[in-house]
Amino acid sequence: MSEFHEAIIIGGGPAGLTAGIYLMRAGIDTLLLEKMIPGGAPMNTGNVENYPGFPEGISGRDLMNRFAQHARQCGLLIREFSEVDDVSAEKGRLVIRTFEEIYTSTGIVLATGTEPAKMGIPGENEFLGRGISYCATCDGAFFRNLDVAVIGGGDAAIEEGLSLANIVRKVYVIHRRDSLRAQKVVQDRAFRNSKMEFLWNKRPLEIKGKDQVEHIVIEDVKTGERSEIKVDGVFVYVGARPNTAFLKDLIDRDDSGFVLTDESLSAKTKGIFIAGDARKKTLRQISTAVGDGALAAVNLERYILEKR
Repeated sequence: MSEFHEAIIIGGGPAGLTAGIYLMRAGIDTLLLEKMIPGGAPMNTGNVENYPGFPEGISGRDLMNRFAQHARQCGLLIREFSEVDDVSAEKGRLVIRTFEEIYTSTGIVLATGTEPAKMGIPGENEFLGRGISYCATCDGAFFRNLDVAVIGGGDAAIEEGLSLANIVRKVYVIHRRDSLRAQKVVQDRAFRNSKMEFLWNKRPLEIKGKDQVEHIVIEDVKTGERSEIKVDGVFVYVGARPNTAFLKDLIDRDDSGFVLTDESLSAKTKGIFIAGDARKKTLRQISTAVGDGALAAVNLERYILEKR
């Protein structure tokens, strides 16, 4: 037997929790499925400084705990550690299968966000958990007073580099361009930090070591010159890919795998709405995820009311 809910939200980050708040306030029977605990990627952000209403900043964990508390106070049922394995359209309903349960719904909000992209170089997989990390907030404490490399030049790379600089001895920022893509205020803070050294026009080629990371091999993208840097850890921020594989051909994707939607955030399959970082968009921030969650929820509500 499957468990029915009019709306099912897949993903408990800012987009999913916002969608849950809106749907519950609209009187829609809603269930949220989250493969870990509610909060999503912002749970790993040390300090959020650009979310309106918090001029002094707030930790990502504290902010998302507030989101989850708000959603639960609205009556939203959240099932943690429920990872969705498959979604199919059957007899006018959507069937959502986790590894333990089967659910059916009239419609869903997909708010699964993204997962870190890998560099795809020798040593990356071998040293995962032994010096390779994709989350400074999660693993930075293991590298106290050691030297680390941060790969990337966007907001995530520089913000996480600044977080690491509070703990480690040295942060090498390795970036394939000659300028950063991070917000200017974040760049300025990084350039003022004496623990951060910027290696411009460089790309990683290989991670070396015995039992743990010991060196990273880099190449100058202009001259082709190669060198090795002694580091104890490598933190990777080279992009992200959406978590949408389980939807198979129920959605259309761009070349990078992000979901294509119309202006109502509807995917090609009726009843499926996409909110947050998994969809094709120009800006991926907590504030845009919140906006997506609200819009997706309102349009899913209208779709459900038509189907009742």
